[in-house]
Amino acid sequence: MENLRDIRNIIDDCDKRLVEVFEQRLKAVLDVIEYKRENKLPIFQPEREQDVLKKVNSYLKHDEFFGELELLYNQILKISKKLQSRYLFPFNIVLIGFMGSGKTSVGTELSTLLEMNYIDTDDKIVENFGISINEIFDTYGEAEFRKLERRAIEDLKGTKNTIISCGGGVVLDPINIELLRNVGKIVWLKVSPEEVLNRLSNDDSRPLLKDKFTLKGLSEILENRLPLYENAGDIIIDTNKKDVQKIAREIIEKLLES
Repeated sequence: MENLRDIRNIIDDCDKRLVEVFEQRLKAVLDVIEYKRENKLPIFQPEREQDVLKKVNSYLKHDEFFGELELLYNQILKISKKLQSRYLFPFNIVLIGFMGSGKTSVGTELSTLLEMNYIDTDDKIVENFGISINEIFDTYGEAEFRKLERRAIEDLKGTKNTIISCGGGVVLDPINIELLRNVGKIVWLKVSPEEVLNRLSNDDSRPLLKDKFTLKGLSEILENRLPLYENAGDIIIDTNKKDVQKIAREIIEKLLES
């Protein structure tokens, strides 16, 4: 037992030193962010993560722990990114825009880049009501769906460090926008009807498009909503002819400038 106690004391000592070094590392991460901001340098550099992993692997003296070291450092890098995001963006990032503007894919990409949580309000509606969006529209109509949408947005109160993707018609209710402004910064993903037609050509899950999936029909809906999107958006990002990664990085840059 004496020997076991000695070994556990070694582990306790290691844990103490790990906590001290970990705290020192996180403070250094914040110092790097501040330096980059002051000198207008890119904040997020994915290639830096690969460099870190290569370096720490070279420090390893026992190859048998290679897999465990990778697991540890992947987690440390995630924690560092989450800390950066909390420091840089002390608010939720709310994505609005017409159907097909890329809210879901861009929101997922931002969530990965920034290690922030992700919520889709349409998913919350389905979760709360127990049936699909299409079924809600078909059975209860759009008016009932809008009530459920308002409820889902009201439930966002208290949400932190999260990317929030909203349905295309969220701007139809001014109270929704007021509620969203209270929880974060609103990013409007702007898209043309031509781009929507191209992106959603094989998508039959949009209830509002059943009878209007033509360039003329899309243009009519979008034209009616344009002033609402413009008034709601704190930041505007044109998504036409851009891939998800480019859009996500533009959002980060614009938020850092704001």
